[in-house]
Amino acid sequence: MFAETIDDRKIGVLSDTHGSCLAWRKALVLFGPEVRTVLHAGDVLYHGPRNAIPGGYTPADLVEEINRFGKEGGRVFIAQGNCDAAVDAMVLDPQITNHVALVWRGRKVLMMHGDNFPLLRAVALKNDVDVAISGHTHVGSLVREKKTIFLNPGSTTIPKGRDPESAAIMTDEGIRIMTLDGEELHFEKW
Repeated sequence: MFAETIDDRKIGVLSDTHGSCLAWRKALVLFGPEVRTVLHAGDVLYHGPRNAIPGGYTPADLVEEINRFGKEGGRVFIAQGNCDAAVDAMVLDPQITNHVALVWRGRKVLMMHGDNFPLLRAVALKNDVDVAISGHTHVGSLVREKKTIFLNPGSTTIPKGRDPESAAIMTDEGIRIMTLDGEELHFEKW
């Protein structure tokens, strides 16, 4: 299940870009040039029927930028969101899968979109996952249960909680949820 191994010192985590190329660009600036691995918890290109069209909504440009990131040596892992369709997988170079499972610097990481959070929680706890990542709610949160940290980076485009647009950064120190302007919102040490 955890076949992919990543040793990058820093990983960027985001969710719910909903077609906003502007949000992707802001997240990459937040992550910095040393981030070469991005975990995307889904709802990549389409805004969905229940959401307003986000600022910077240019899905074709977002496709180009995500694909370029990969061609320039970066990696993007995408967990399929409820707004992601088969056509999205046809235009994006990174594979869209129902879950992402990898080992990062010795820690087990599991990512699903979060529209079935009880399943993510059960699988994460059963497999002693260190970080379980979800999106979907558009609300950033860091919650520890037993040894597992449940991370929702919030939404880069359409936040629904009290926090503004956000993304997360994982380092050896811990996990930080940050506004896209660089303000720390939440932090959890390993």
